[in-house]
Amino acid sequence: MKKLVIKNLCVKVEDKQILNGVDLTVGENEVHALMGPNGNGKSTLLAAIMGHPKYIVTEGSITFDGKDVLAMSVDERSRAGLFLAMQYPQEIP
Repeated sequence: MKKLVIKNLCVKVEDKQILNGVDLTVGENEVHALMGPNGNGKSTLLAAIMGHPKYIVTEGSITFDGKDVLAMSVDERSRAGLFLAMQYPQEIP
């Protein structure tokens, strides 16, 4: 059973700490919604999971299917089954 597990995740952008101690577990076939006002760190969490170089994980861990996501390249993350769906997807003709 695939599971995404985030433990004590801390993320900064440049010199600003954005996330501090985030814990989240998402099991196979579960759907979770991240909701909150602008600036609460929703996009930061997703960018850190996906490996965006601007978002630096300073502490904590992310595992997917038991594998260390933080040790994976962006390509490896997508091949493992992690992807980011945009809120307003663009149709390409």
